[in-house]
Amino acid sequence: MKGRTLLYLIFFSVSPLLMYGQEFVIEKLNDKINSAYDEISPVIDVEGKTLFFTRVGFPEFEKTLVENGQDLSKTLKTPNYSSYLQNIYTRIADKIVHNPEGSVFNQDIWVAESENHLFDKVSHPPYPLNNALPNSVCAITPSNNELVVINRFEKVGGMKKGFSIVRQYADESWSFPEPIDIEDYYNTSPDVSMTISSDGSVMILAMEKEDSYGMTDLYISFKKDANTWSSPKNLGPKVNSVNREVTPFISDDNKTIFFASNRLGTHGGMDLFIIDCLDDKWTKWSRPRRFIKPINSASDESQPFFNATTGYLYFSSKRDGSSDIFRVKIAPPNPTGVVVKGHIYNSNTNKPISGKVLSGPEDQVYRNVYVSDDGSFRFVVPKGEKFVLKAEKQGYTGVEETVVFSKSYIYFKEYEIDLYLDPMSVGSKIELDPIYFAQSKPIVLTSSYPTLNTLANFLKENQNISIRIEGHTDNQGEKSTLQKLSEDRAKAIKEYLVYKMRIAPLRIETIGYGATKPVNDNSSEELRKQNRRVEFEVTKIYKDPALGLKGGKNKK
Repeated sequence: MKGRTLLYLIFFSVSPLLMYGQEFVIEKLNDKINSAYDEISPVIDVEGKTLFFTRVGFPEFEKTLVENGQDLSKTLKTPNYSSYLQNIYTRIADKIVHNPEGSVFNQDIWVAESENHLFDKVSHPPYPLNNALPNSVCAITPSNNELVVINRFEKVGGMKKGFSIVRQYADESWSFPEPIDIEDYYNTSPDVSMTISSDGSVMILAMEKEDSYGMTDLYISFKKDANTWSSPKNLGPKVNSVNREVTPFISDDNKTIFFASNRLGTHGGMDLFIIDCLDDKWTKWSRPRRFIKPINSASDESQPFFNATTGYLYFSSKRDGSSDIFRVKIAPPNPTGVVVKGHIYNSNTNKPISGKVLSGPEDQVYRNVYVSDDGSFRFVVPKGEKFVLKAEKQGYTGVEETVVFSKSYIYFKEYEIDLYLDPMSVGSKIELDPIYFAQSKPIVLTSSYPTLNTLANFLKENQNISIRIEGHTDNQGEKSTLQKLSEDRAKAIKEYLVYKMRIAPLRIETIGYGATKPVNDNSSEELRKQNRRVEFEVTKIYKDPALGLKGGKNKK
């Protein structure tokens, strides 16, 4: 009875929907996934249909090993290749590695999909997702076709500590890993792991730094822009111990973190724990609570990953000798998002085109980017939030679309939406949300900064265009006053773009029209609001983007 009471306390903090007092049944995944070798690091897609995992020490690993632009697996004979790999692993481990093929540094990513039943279609992706160096998946980004993997790689060869993004194309091939920039990142431990929140805004890392409380600690980092994260901050002594805290996972509610630790009081070795975030700023935390048996055992448990869509907690365990992947149902199915899919179309031809889909909450700058090489996209939008979607491609302009799904409703179908891009030409209008100013003043309100940031990102994406900012007013007031106000407001926007967002001033011209170009007759306050506006028009398109910075004349 004492153990069952503890179970209530553990799970009540995760979600009111979690199952209380049940008999938890531990399932070992099938033998296509678990083998005589070690299987670790389960990562599940949001729909619970695809499992990424890592197999360690498997002799049939991806042998591609690039040095100075050459693949040594093709140029070296087997004994020489093995010796070369041994030297590399020895440098990584800082001690002699006698059997490189069977070592813990021989790690490859595997993929298991549910074709007929649970994860029955297993594949071993080739280079560049895998290579002869350590490969493992840490997280799936909100874009859903992107993975975060350990380490940073160069196309000419070599590996550095850190993390990278890999993207799956329409033909199921993978992009070369692109590095993630984390400010002030360093790790004095050979262990590394991390997770990203389902909305893409928060990263939790397990690493060792000068301010660690003992060994590997949990740290938090926040997304600053498309590829930059803030300097990791220690979660503090309430969460971290003098022992190891590793393999974090953030639940979809952005309130609960699962992790593993060998702190005092574990069942044996590493155990699984959870903590709750007690505020909206990620600064206050509950004390860690340990899962009870049979989830934790006398052996090592690690790498927890909770899938809300199915209610299963996946984890790795050594309870059967080698490391294998298990799962246990700890909650009823509760999908936290809706699958949104569609295509990007050229509005002139109505044919799909490659591009990006930007998305994020309505009141924020676009948080996530889905890159599509064939025009199709498919990702998950969280329930209960207004989400804005917009297609983007160099040389085109797009219009925002808003979707919102009730938090309490269960959606059984995928939501379909198509996004259109207009080919850009001189005279094209750039569609943006309204820009708001202080009453009768040329001062941009801070509420309009996200819109101006969107414009700045558009200009950075399209380095070959120049624009004109056009200010307009209603007809209430002296003509000269209105004229000056419209000019000053256009200039205020240019100053923001130039001085805050580092857009070249030669790419932006301004003009004020006062009340001379109304869109209606100003006969009511509602209509006058429509006339108090700022518009953005493409004035030049250069074949060479550098000419836009020099005032060149090479216009299309």
